[in-house]
Amino acid sequence: MTSFDVIRFMRKKLNIKKIWHTWTLDPLATGGLLVATWNYTKLIPYFEKDKKTYEFDVCFDWTSDSFDLWTEVAYLTEEEKDFYKKNISRQKLENILQENFFWEISQTPPKYSALKINWKKALERVKNGEEFELKSRKCTIFEIKLLDFCYPRAKILATVSAGTYIRSIANDLWKIIWSGAYVTFLRRIKIWKLDLSLAQNLENFDEKIFLNLKEIFQDKNFISLEKSFLEKINNWLSVYWKFYLDAGKDIFVFDSKNITNVVSYDWEKLIPKRKII
Repeated sequence: MTSFDVIRFMRKKLNIKKIWHTWTLDPLATGGLLVATWNYTKLIPYFEKDKKTYEFDVCFDWTSDSFDLWTEVAYLTEEEKDFYKKNISRQKLENILQENFFWEISQTPPKYSALKINWKKALERVKNGEEFELKSRKCTIFEIKLLDFCYPRAKILATVSAGTYIRSIANDLWKIIWSGAYVTFLRRIKIWKLDLSLAQNLENFDEKIFLNLKEIFQDKNFISLEKSFLEKINNWLSVYWKFYLDAGKDIFVFDSKNITNVVSYDWEKLIPKRKII
């Protein structure tokens, strides 16, 4: 099931058209997918750039063009497996992860991905037999930890910035170890501070259950405004008043139930930026 399959299911279940998710999951990945409905789709840009945490398995006994099990696997020979079994240790892997995959790194996204090249998904270009190159780009790995290792499988936990490709981490491991290193299991277990304990599954989805807005946007300032101020904001007029808020940051106007507007503050006035409801 793809991320869009989830949206298709929920659109039918909720009988609504305006619905979308934050950051696509790989086709073989499982885990958390944050979904916004109705006007809250306008809040997606305030969330989708946040960091995410994954658990994933990497195996060191094959190669594949997609860096996972999505495409045909080319296994190493038994002699090669024996060699790498003797030469890849848990301590060696831990050192490689900390020395090469911590904090800001440069990586090249997989060609088998939803990344768009001139408005067309890289994956579609591959299927059409097109030749193209993807540029490397910066991303940040805030935490990476080897949870378990027994050749040929390593289980790893990583907290990464948005736009980081876990499959590319596996492929870059291959470039260091030269054994073949590709993802066999991938699960998103946390989006910012929202973990799977807050999630629903589609089999018993309850449309009456919503996430707490202040849990979703824990790093944002919330403010309630009196009616006259809110009317000005809704009419795209600034509100001159002394507020005890950080200047230059996005602030959510909250009516105790909904986020109605997004504003900013410059030490003398509230400036309307986006109307949500």
